[in-house]
Amino acid sequence: MKPKRNPEVVWRLEKGMQALAWDKARKEDEYEDMGVLTLMVGGSIHQLNLVGAEIWTRINGINSVEKISAEIATLFGWEPGETREAVIEFLGGIKERGWVTIEEQ
Repeated sequence: MKPKRNPEVVWRLEKGMQALAWDKARKEDEYEDMGVLTLMVGGSIHQLNLVGAEIWTRINGINSVEKISAEIATLFGWEPGETREAVIEFLGGIKERGWVTIEEQ
């Protein structure tokens, strides 16, 4: 499976917030509720947390779910199998919103 962003979704990585969230994550402080990536879709604004942002920035129509999952597992020190399930769940949610399409291989 290869996810691809909907070109109608405008997004911006909030670099200051991303750096702050990574700092908190490294210190094992709470970072999950921090918005680090802003999405603008059809007049609505949404924010993704650090994990969602790291997944989103890897979605390009070329990277497979396996590649994205492996990179996320390495970044956060998570188990690969659990990470793959979490990435698939995240992708399913944003697919339902129309933010991505997923090419089946």
